[in-house]
Amino acid sequence: MSIEMLKTIAQNSPAAMALVRGSDFRFEFVNPAYAALAAGEPMVGRTVAEVWPAAATVTIPLLQGVRTSRSACHCTNAALPLHRGPGTAVEERYFDFSCVPLDDDCVLMEAIELTARRCAEQELFHARHELAAIRANAPVALFTIEEHLCGLPGDALGCVDAITSEGGCGKGPACETCAIRSAALDSLTNGVRHQNVEAWVPLMVNGRTERRCLLVSTAPISVGVLKKVLVCAQDITELKRTVSQLEAALSEKNVLFKEVHHRVKNNLAVVSSLLRMKADAAGTREAKLALEESHQRVHAMSLIHEQLYESDHLDRIRFPMYAKQLINRLQHAFGTKTRVKIEAHLDAIELGVEQAVPCGLILNELLTNAFKYAFPGGNRGKIVVSFHKAGEKTLELAVEDNGIGLSAPLRAGSAATFGLRIVGILTNQLDGVLEHQPCPGTRIVLRFPMRSDVLSQS
Repeated sequence: MSIEMLKTIAQNSPAAMALVRGSDFRFEFVNPAYAALAAGEPMVGRTVAEVWPAAATVTIPLLQGVRTSRSACHCTNAALPLHRGPGTAVEERYFDFSCVPLDDDCVLMEAIELTARRCAEQELFHARHELAAIRANAPVALFTIEEHLCGLPGDALGCVDAITSEGGCGKGPACETCAIRSAALDSLTNGVRHQNVEAWVPLMVNGRTERRCLLVSTAPISVGVLKKVLVCAQDITELKRTVSQLEAALSEKNVLFKEVHHRVKNNLAVVSSLLRMKADAAGTREAKLALEESHQRVHAMSLIHEQLYESDHLDRIRFPMYAKQLINRLQHAFGTKTRVKIEAHLDAIELGVEQAVPCGLILNELLTNAFKYAFPGGNRGKIVVSFHKAGEKTLELAVEDNGIGLSAPLRAGSAATFGLRIVGILTNQLDGVLEHQPCPGTRIVLRFPMRSDVLSQS
C-alpha cells in the first residue's frame, strides 16, 4: 500500500493516526483525530517533542525502537496529562500507542484513547468492591440464583432438608411447600418480586438441627440474556420468639385488667345496692333523695367499668353506648319513660378513662336535674342529649329540655345544689367550660379539650 493511499484511509479513520519522518521525528501528516489530541497546536513540520511534550517520554522511545529494530512497537495504557480543548484544564487521559515502520524514513503512529474505558473499569471495580463489602458485612444472607436453577435457597441457606436429600433443594420432604423456594422460583421464571416472605426451615446450628424463621425477599435481575434472582434472607427467629412472648404477656395483662374492672364493677354494684337499701330505710324524704342520688352516681361509674370489662380496649370506652345505657337507667329510675321523651344525637367517639368518668358523671347530674325539676306536676316534655366534636380539638356535650327552665343563671362551681357543684368540680377536672345557653327551657353545654386518646369514628 502506498503512502498516499494510507493517508487517504487515515484521513477518514476515527483512530488517531500520523506519519513522522527524520531522525528528530517530524510530523509529515496527521489525520483529524490525531490533530484533536493537541487542539490548536500546528503539527505538520514540527517534531513530536515540540507538539506534544507530555507524550514525548512515551512516543519517542517507541519511535526509536522502531527505527532500531525495523519492527512494530507498542505501549499500552499510557497515562498522559492532556487538555480536552483550548482553555480547558489538564486532566489525566489514557492511550494505547502503536508505531509501525513504513519505509527507510517513515513511521506510522497510531493512538487509541482508553480514558472512557479506563474510567468505566475503575467504576466497575469500585462498585464490585463496595458490593463485596456490603455482602461481607450485611447482617443478612445475600446470594443469587441462576436460570439453570443451580444454588436454590435450600442449598445456599443450609436447609437440612436440602442438604440431606439426594437430589438437593426441592427433593426434601418439606420443599414442595417451602415459601422461600416458591418465591425464588417465581421471581426467576415469572419476574415477580416478593418481599417479607416468612418461612420456618430446619437449619444446622452449633451441630444440631433447629427450626429457624427466615424473612426473605426476592427480586429478578438480568445479566445480558441470563436470568438471575437476588435472594435476601434474614434470621428473625429471636424476634418472632420475643413477639410471641410479648403477645402472651399482653394477653395476660388484658386478662388481669379485665378482672380488675370486673371486680371494681362488682364492688361498685355492692355499694350501689347498699345505698339503695339505705335509701329505702331512710326516715326523711331529704335523706332518701340524697341516698338515691348517690346510688345513681355510683351506678354511673359502675357502667363505665362494665363497658371496659366487656370491651376489647381497656383504656377507652365507646361513649355513645355508655350514654344510652345511662339514659335508659335514669329514665327507669325516675319513672318518666311515658311522659318525657328522650332524643340522643351522639357521634361515634371513644373517650379515654380519664375523661370518660367525669364526663359520664356530669351527664348523670344534668339528666338527674332535668328529670327532677324540669317537668313538675307530671308535665310532659322532651330532653335532647347531644355529644359531638366542636372544631378540631374540642368536644361538646349538651343537655337541653323544654321544661320550666332555671330560676337563676348557672355558674359552674357556685351553683346552689350539691349536684351542680359536683358538675363544676368535674368540669374543672376536664379543663372544660360550662355554659347555660338561652332557650325555651334549659340548655347546658359542656365543652372540653379533646385529648390524644380520643378516637372519632364518625
